[in-house]
Amino acid sequence: MWYWIFRAIFIVIFKLFFKLKVEGRENIPLRSNFIIVANHSSFLDPLVVFVAVPRKIHCIALRNLYRILWLRWFMRLNETLASGSSSAKAIDLLTRNRNVGLFPEGGVSRDGRLRDFHSGVAVLALKTGRPVLPCAIIGTYRAFPRNAKFPKLFMPLTLKISKPIYLLKEFSEFIEESRLQKGVFRVRSIIEEMLSSQNDSQDKRAVNIIEKGGTR
Repeated sequence: MWYWIFRAIFIVIFKLFFKLKVEGRENIPLRSNFIIVANHSSFLDPLVVFVAVPRKIHCIALRNLYRILWLRWFMRLNETLASGSSSAKAIDLLTRNRNVGLFPEGGVSRDGRLRDFHSGVAVLALKTGRPVLPCAIIGTYRAFPRNAKFPKLFMPLTLKISKPIYLLKEFSEFIEESRLQKGVFRVRSIIEEMLSSQNDSQDKRAVNIIEKGGTR
């Protein structure tokens, strides 16, 4: 219940103070639960996923965040999972048709650039056979970078949702490192491509503006 109450509140906040645009919402699986994965360049990122995806997501959060009293209260009410010992719990949730979300960079990027991914996303996908839903969050670094005290309001934010990808389920207890790395590379490449395409389109718009200004 609390999840949907908080989501309704943040939908209003993001509509009033941020120009959040969601692309690819039709790619969210209707008949299956999923593992949602996104880049992480701002503390706004979990809230963007929270607001944009109309399905309950059990996010894996850094264990250190639970030391902050009000944040621990908020995350527990929303049934998040603490990192470090979350793998078994996340697998259990996925096998019970719940959705799990994670930011595989392991923390907020300091410069907004996509960092290397940890192998957790591949472990969850290979162990459960559930689809992975890669997402690219754009604009949150400019709106609220890691060292900022307050977010910049009315900044345009975009969440791009890719088509789900499937990794062949692994039934043995041990998963070869090569399989994990291939799975991680596949997911990261899709997110990197979505981020790059957004940057390319922004560069083209900037060039067009300059050219139009120069012809006056």
